[in-house]
Amino acid sequence: MSFTLHATEMVPGQVWKYKTRQGEQASTLTILKVESYKDLGRVIHIRVDAIRMTNPLKGNVVTDVPHLPFKEEAIQKSITELVRKSPEIPPFREGYDTWKNAYLTGRAGAFDTTVSATLTAMLGAQWEVKK
Repeated sequence: MSFTLHATEMVPGQVWKYKTRQGEQASTLTILKVESYKDLGRVIHIRVDAIRMTNPLKGNVVTDVPHLPFKEEAIQKSITELVRKSPEIPPFREGYDTWKNAYLTGRAGAFDTTVSATLTAMLGAQWEVKK
């Protein structure tokens, strides 16, 4: 017996519930942009809202991440329910441009872990002040 998994179409403006970290069940992700790359495949750029992380450099609480690039498979493993389709895409150009420039010079890729695992890993990352 075989089963076919039908991937959900990712479209900018979609707001999704996803498998969140504990205590962040109200968190959602928004699809910002969808692109295809030869080396990465489909990259889904997202925004994450209603999280709670403490910035290790400044000590402030971070409640959203305006831009994160993911491989499509990681998003497909993360999402649970489409909440709505918004006609307006939140601003993300600064984060996207920073990522794109780093990608073009071989210094960035796309996350292949789930959204919750990526957020958890960010807590243990080496943060630096942008000058």
